Amino acid sequence: MGAQSEQSELAEHTPSSDFAKEIAAEPGGEGINKCIQCGICTASCAISSFTDRYRPRQLIQKIIIGKREEVIQSDLPWLCMTCRMCEARCQEDVSPAEIFKAVRHIAAREGHIPEVFISIVEKVLSDGWMLGDSYSDFIEDDREDLGLDTDLGWDKEFAHRVKERYFSGGETS
Repeated sequence: MGAQSEQSELAEHTPSSDFAKEIAAEPGGEGINKCIQCGICTASCAISSFTDRYRPRQLIQKIIIGKREEVIQSDLPWLCMTCRMCEARCQEDVSPAEIFKAVRHIAAREGHIPEVFISIVEKVLSDGWMLGDSYSDFIEDDREDLGLDTDLGWDKEFAHRVKERYFSGGETS
């Protein structure tokens, strides 16, 4: 075996599960073929430091061994903050954030979007911003004390245009 083909074999691993192949075929998902399961992604992950529930390495393992329905129907791929600390530290140049983005695309196409994410999008599309309910007189007073404009001028028309353009059957009035 020549040095070049040996190097090529070391640079890319081809998982045998159909699900891993499906992920590899998605934009950003090709990194699944390079992951060596070292765990640096989990050690680097801000979310993992707060909960034992989210472990990028375990999620990638499930993809590689073909646990498609478990992964697609889970909220775990949606927890990635895409901070890319895992990618910055990965010795194999794998981006778990991109792999999980590919998983989310497949999940969304199949209607598996966690309810909390749907409600956030609905909230933003309804009034143009996510934290409207939290804007209070106290915050307004604080902004005024700091010399900041108290009228945040949220653009409901922008939300209207987004709904009109991207969401069929959405309220456009």
